[in-house]
Amino acid sequence: MANTGWSYGNAPATEEEFIDRYTRLTTALMKNPEHMGFCYTQLTDVEQEQNGLYTYDRRPKFPSEVIAAVNRQKAAIEE
Repeated sequence: MANTGWSYGNAPATEEEFIDRYTRLTTALMKNPEHMGFCYTQLTDVEQEQNGLYTYDRRPKFPSEVIAAVNRQKAAIEE
């Protein structure tokens, strides 16, 4: 999963590393009672940005059920 395009910081080297980062970041946002939501803005790769959840031709890079489970965790605002 090497990233040769522009992105934020060092690209994860493996699918597992991406899922770990995504899980930790999303969990931190969800546990903050001041946050009401978040938006992952780069759903698909484009020419210079390759940090999407899908490839340029819209193939999933990660199992959608894993991303969905992370996103479905209960937010602090809900407690």
